[in-house]
Amino acid sequence: MKYTLQFQNDDIADSLRARFSMIVPILHGMLYSTKRNMVEQAGGYENITLEMFCRIYLEHPGDFGICFEYAVHKSIAERNKSVYPIISQVLEEFCGIKGTAESILFGAEKQGGASVIETAKNALTDHSKILVGKKARPAHLKRYLDDLVKANNSRIHAESLPRSIRGIWKADLFLGSPLSDHWVATTLKTNRRDVEHAPGLRIALYPEERQKEGLRQDENLIYCPLPYSGDFMQLFGASFQIIKQVVAARGKQPSRIALVYEDDQTVAKWLADRSHFPLCDILDAIGPIKQPSLLIAQEQDYSDGGVIAAAPIPYVI
Repeated sequence: MKYTLQFQNDDIADSLRARFSMIVPILHGMLYSTKRNMVEQAGGYENITLEMFCRIYLEHPGDFGICFEYAVHKSIAERNKSVYPIISQVLEEFCGIKGTAESILFGAEKQGGASVIETAKNALTDHSKILVGKKARPAHLKRYLDDLVKANNSRIHAESLPRSIRGIWKADLFLGSPLSDHWVATTLKTNRRDVEHAPGLRIALYPEERQKEGLRQDENLIYCPLPYSGDFMQLFGASFQIIKQVVAARGKQPSRIALVYEDDQTVAKWLADRSHFPLCDILDAIGPIKQPSLLIAQEQDYSDGGVIAAAPIPYVI
C-alpha cells in the first residue's frame, strides 16, 4: 500500500497569511453548525453566499468549540509546527502509535453530521482499530460508526456498545496513523474544566492554562494542552473575532472600532468584497493566498501492494 502524505516544509510567512489560513476551518465550522433547513432554503451548502450566510447565522453556545475542532483538525492536516509535534508525541509516547499522525473529523452531535460521519467512514478501512489504553481486544472502529451516532441520542444504544469503547460517541476527532491503522478517540474542549472521562476516550485537547503546561495522564485519559500565548490558540481567537465581526456587519466591512488591527481589516475587506459569491467558492479561492511550498507531498510505500491511497485527512466535507 502506498500513501501520499503531506508535510509542512516551512514556517508561516506572516500573520496575514496565517489569518487567511485559520478563517477557512472557522467558516467551515460555522457553516456546518448552522441548521441544515436554513442552509437549504438559502441555496444549499454549495450555493449559499457569504452575505446570505451572515444573515441566517445565529451563534449557539457550542459553535466556538466546533470551530475550534475544525481548526485543530486542519492544523494537523497541514502539519502546523505548534500543534503537530505535540500530537505526534502523545500518540507515540502515550498510545504506542508510531508513524505519520493524522486526524479524522468526527462528532455525532454536529449539524451536517451525516456528511461528517460519511467522511469518517471513507477515511477508515475495515481493519481500522480503536485503542482505549487498557488490556482488551481492540474493536474495529468502522463497524461501530453508525452505532456511535445512535448512542449519542439513545441510552439504550449507548449501553449496547462494548464496555471498553463506551463514551467514544463524545469524540470530536480520531487521531492515529494510517500506517498502523490504529486510532484513539479524542475530545476537544475550549476549557479544561469541561473535559469528561469515558472508557473509550483516550486524549483530551484544550488550550493551555499556563505556558509549557505539559502532557499528563489521569487514569486512562491523556491531557494534552495546546499552546496559547503568541501561538495557535491566540491566532484562532483573533481569526474567530474577524469572522464574527464580518457576520455582525452582514457581510460588509466592519468598522475600525470593531477591528482595529490592519491585518484583521485586510482579511475582513477581502471577504466583504466577495460576499455576493458562494461561501464554498470563497473558501476555495483562499488557497492561492496561502504560502507557496508550505506543504510538500511525499509518497511512501509500506507494503508489497501497488494500490495508491490518500492519507485520511478529510477536512473539507
